[in-house]
Amino acid sequence: MLFEIIKYSAAVLISATIIWQACGHLEIAAHRLSESYGLPEIIKGSIIMAIGSSFPELVTVILAGIVHSDYELGFAAIVGSAIFNILVIPGVSVFFRAGPFGTDRHIIFRETQFYLISVLLMVVVLALAVIFFPVDGTGLKGELSLSLVIVPLGFYALYVFIQFHEVLDYDTGSKNEPARVTSEWLRLVASMGAVTIGVEILVRTAIGLSDVLETPTFFWGVTVIAIVTSVPDLFLSVQAARREVGVSSLSNALGSNIFDLLVIAPVGVLVAGAVIIDFSHLFPMMSFLVLGSVTLLVLMRRKFALSNREATLLLTLYAGFLVWMGLETFHVVEIPS
Repeated sequence: MLFEIIKYSAAVLISATIIWQACGHLEIAAHRLSESYGLPEIIKGSIIMAIGSSFPELVTVILAGIVHSDYELGFAAIVGSAIFNILVIPGVSVFFRAGPFGTDRHIIFRETQFYLISVLLMVVVLALAVIFFPVDGTGLKGELSLSLVIVPLGFYALYVFIQFHEVLDYDTGSKNEPARVTSEWLRLVASMGAVTIGVEILVRTAIGLSDVLETPTFFWGVTVIAIVTSVPDLFLSVQAARREVGVSSLSNALGSNIFDLLVIAPVGVLVAGAVIIDFSHLFPMMSFLVLGSVTLLVLMRRKFALSNREATLLLTLYAGFLVWMGLETFHVVEIPS
């Protein structure tokens, strides 16, 4: 068993290196393309850069659900990534800021609240899958069908519509030369291919660890896969914090989560046709995501800024989440679902 654990640990490091390097190029290409098309800072953070940095999660859901027939692993990775984004990214970014890590009313009263609605909407969709499409009438399993995932996709369309009007009111200014745009599109496609390879290695590793340690795959999705695929988001937000662009840093984290929950999770269902979910596994994680999101909202609203003490609270909350998941997975404690 020790040899297997060492082998899979090495595989995690290899896949992480591939993903991080590829995501670096992907995000550079996404940034330069957004500059070329003259998009404002808030749009770059909440849509363009969010989609670019969320590509590993998209590949994870597709590969886990289609290639490995384990949609729950992919969805757990999405929820784990969302928890990481909402707690770790703001928390770490505060310590790397060049000045005050401030927020504004736009983030608090539109971005954050829209994000909270997105989280609650996904909880409702999962619950509806169990209520109206139960599997064999046993437990808390249900079929997540195409008719249900249309709801979050429609809500994301509303989000894009609202953001699109931000672009209409923005002076785009000059654009880059077409030749540079073409080269950046090539860089984008190449980096996406590399990310796909890295994620496939990571998903296979998670399944292997699950078999060796006799643990559910969703645990490795919500921890290892979520952390590895979210680190590019962290790097991006830390860089924004160093440039004293706290709004861009936070909007990227929120935009990534909105995209993950409302688009990536449904895409896995669209590709598969329908998937079986276990609400008893997913609801505790979604509940913690709500808790973390509300905590961040309250801290940001107090003084429209995050302090070192508040950042420490966010990071402590995430550490508590990892400990809780580990203790329950390895049956040290039993928490009723």
